[in-house]
Amino acid sequence: LSFSSGGFESKYGDKLSSVLDISYKRPEEFKGSVGGSFLGASLHFEGSKRLGSNSYNKLRYLFGARYKTTKYILGSLDVKGEYTPDFTDIQTYITYDISRDIQLGFIGNFNRSQYNFIPTERSTALGLIDFALRLTSVFEGREEDRFVNGMTGLSMTYLPEKDENPMYLKLLASNYLGEEAETFDIQGFYRLSQIETNIGSDNAGEEVAVLGTGTQHNFARNFLYNRITNIAHRGGIEFQNENDNRTSNNFLQWGMKLQSESINDYLNEWERLDSAGYSLPFNPEEVELFEVIKSENSINSLRYTAFLQNSYSRIANDTEIKVTGGVRGSYWSLNKEFLFSPRVQFLYKPLNSQRNLSYKLAGGVYYQPPFYREMRRLDGSLNTDLKSQRSIHIVGGVTYDFNWPSMSAKPFRFISELYYKKLDNLVSFEVDNVRIRYSGENDASGYALGLDLRINGEFVPGAESWVNLSFLRVREQLDGIQHLKRELGDSIAQEVSSVPRPTDRLFHLAMFFQDYLPSNENLKMHMNLSVGGGLPFGLRGNNREYRNTYRFKAYHRVDIGFSYLLWNEDWAKNKPRHPLRFTRNTWLSLEVFNLLGVANVASNTWIKTVYDTQYAIPNFLTSRRINLRMKVDF
Repeated sequence: LSFSSGGFESKYGDKLSSVLDISYKRPEEFKGSVGGSFLGASLHFEGSKRLGSNSYNKLRYLFGARYKTTKYILGSLDVKGEYTPDFTDIQTYITYDISRDIQLGFIGNFNRSQYNFIPTERSTALGLIDFALRLTSVFEGREEDRFVNGMTGLSMTYLPEKDENPMYLKLLASNYLGEEAETFDIQGFYRLSQIETNIGSDNAGEEVAVLGTGTQHNFARNFLYNRITNIAHRGGIEFQNENDNRTSNNFLQWGMKLQSESINDYLNEWERLDSAGYSLPFNPEEVELFEVIKSENSINSLRYTAFLQNSYSRIANDTEIKVTGGVRGSYWSLNKEFLFSPRVQFLYKPLNSQRNLSYKLAGGVYYQPPFYREMRRLDGSLNTDLKSQRSIHIVGGVTYDFNWPSMSAKPFRFISELYYKKLDNLVSFEVDNVRIRYSGENDASGYALGLDLRINGEFVPGAESWVNLSFLRVREQLDGIQHLKRELGDSIAQEVSSVPRPTDRLFHLAMFFQDYLPSNENLKMHMNLSVGGGLPFGLRGNNREYRNTYRFKAYHRVDIGFSYLLWNEDWAKNKPRHPLRFTRNTWLSLEVFNLLGVANVASNTWIKTVYDTQYAIPNFLTSRRINLRMKVDF
């Protein structure tokens, strides 16, 4: 896996912010693993086999399958009920070397996620020392969601054995099918009350005032079907130049792709709010629903993309320099938009320095063409004229490889990156519970400024660990809107030039640490720490002028686990009759998720009274849970 936070090469496609590159291994021998826990099970195997008259006629295969259920985890949520979620994922990657120069490849993936939920009741308390609220609800109805995705791909790679100017040519084709179904009909009868916070009072913790009672009825029958088919060609050739004083080469790469997209969407969703016997919005003439979304959309389109890039590298005078420049172009038949994206990356590394440092500078113009969900407005209508979001990147970074003899004999790596991204033609969005609601319009501009710091290595010999610290500021400005902000205790609003974007997280600290007992290396411990600033949000239905003025409380969580090695194949001579002798390794692990039992907030439930007052009741994430897991490698 390799990740880029910005300034990436032209070959990596049309993305607004970042990319993840995944390369699959080439197995040479049979291996496998089986694992099981309270949360599910997994299976994988890999290997290679000679199929043909020549030694290079090899079939290599990777296969993995996972089953996961979060029923045990979700049992700790505030909303009680019957949770039956399950997730199944199957993947395979197979290659066959027809000759020394030609290889065929097949990749396949199937994913099915099912979420069934029958809520029964909820009780949530929140507030300060002098003012506290309690929301109690009982429910009728159920929710059934299903997401099924399948993908298959074929490739043929021509990679001739050449001592000079090596090259490769590749032909790829793939087909993706997706089906999403959101169906729920849930009626909640709620009671919002103020509770006594005076500990010395006789009725401490009891209800002292009722702020609202009513009904919240949510209904949906939403179905989305999509098919994406593409065919692509990629190639590259390296031109080498060597003499006594320097070594240089040019690696030229190119690619082109034709993609067909077919999407059908059916939306039927509404919400009814009743407060104190009055439907909202209140109308004495008729009963009105709070929100209604009904639409049917169908689109068929073609996308054409191509890129060309060259990487020039040179080693001379104890200095390594690499410059990569490229362009990318695309055209979409639906909105008739043609995009041109130039990009450049520069790497400088002194080789005669006592410090192993390398410096990176990158930038370019990046577009993200809209996909279906960005095009769909809040009312369900489709904006087929929506243009691509654009981002101009400037990224600078330093990588430092160093030794820390007192910690480990192996080197450590420190990576730092500072980036600025100017954003325009943005499609604004809001996060509603766990769903993203796009405006369907190019109605915003903004910027992102961030700093990433990471160090990884073996703080304990033989156990890889890492620490990552990130700072991020993401701002936006809605077109035609003068944003306002009112400070705490100030009755006069002030004009501001920008407001937080929903992804604006001021800081995030993540740490993964491993250790083992010095007297017994078979007993290991790992700890995962995550601390992050709260994400912004605004009032439901009134989040434009005063946009994203509130924040969730900071997120913090600690997970810890202990693993014991039950068997290792090196013990076979001393324990020839061991019941696990048929395996390579067998581990038994005990994990504690959310060790401190922190009540982190995922989203808000909005309770509205007949007087148009809204209360944000937090939906908390899961509390402490224990998981027992066993993994067998063979």
